[in-house]
Parts: sequence; structure tokens; C-alpha cells
Amino acid sequence: MSARRAGAGDVDALAALYREVVCTLGPQVYTTEQVRAWARSTEDRERFARYILDAETWVEEGDDGVPRGFCGIAVHDGVGEVHSLYVRAALTRQGLGSALLAHALEHARAAGAARFEAWATPFSMPVFEGAGFVLVHAVTEPYQGVIFERYRMATR
Repeated sequence: MSARRAGAGDVDALAALYREVVCTLGPQVYTTEQVRAWARSTEDRERFARYILDAETWVEEGDDGVPRGFCGIAVHDGVGEVHSLYVRAALTRQGLGSALLAHALEHARAAGAARFEAWATPFSMPVFEGAGFVLVHAVTEPYQGVIFERYRMATR
């Protein structure tokens, strides 16, 4: 894994990757209204920048310098909260998400995280399970004004 730490100069490219993933993969499991709401997360640039930069976010790039995926974890009081895990739609189910998550978890452990938590989608759930996360509970609640079911996962 040759991931590097994300910086402020990466925010726009990561927002574009995020939006591409949501709009390409989202319709497989979400309604049109849910996909639109999820994609709106990138419209507030300052908020999206905090989403990326308030965590230790790792970016994996292709040979062309274009981000292939990213994963961010914020560590507080020994708990690592996975903020993000996104892989370009054309590269899913090839191990990149698992590798990015493993890389970010390793760095978060070095920063003092003893356990981890995450909100998962139907897409990311298998990756988290493969990394030792278990389902804690599912919630149905509004996000961006639209009802979503999300899955709270944690390590033991």
C-alpha cells in the first residue's frame, strides 16, 4: 500500500471521487432520493473538507496521480472512528478498500486507538466484517432530510 496522507489540496479530488461512488453505486441499494441526499454531502466544501481533514485520511493514487480511494479515521480517547472509506466504483471488490482500511487502522493504532467504530453502508459492511468489525445495531434515521438505514459496527 503506497497510500499517502490527505491534505487540503486533495479535498476537491476526494469530493469528486466520493460523488462518483455515490452516484454510480448508490442506485444499486438506495432510492433516487437517497442517492441525491447522500451526494449532497459534497456541496458544502468547508464541511466536506472537515470530513476529510479532521480525520487522518489516507489516499491511494493510481500512476496518473488520480485518487483511487481514501480512508479516514479520527482517534479520540483510545477509540478510532472510521470517518470514510471510498473506492472508485470501477475498482470495488478488488481488495483496495480492505487494504486502505487496514492501512488506516494500523496508523490509528499507532496513534493510540485500542478499538474502532464505524457507520457502514451495504457496500462497506463486508469490508468492515473482513477487518474484524461486528454489527452492533442498525438505525433508521434521516440524513440530509431523507430516511436511511445505516449499520453501526465496532471491533471487539
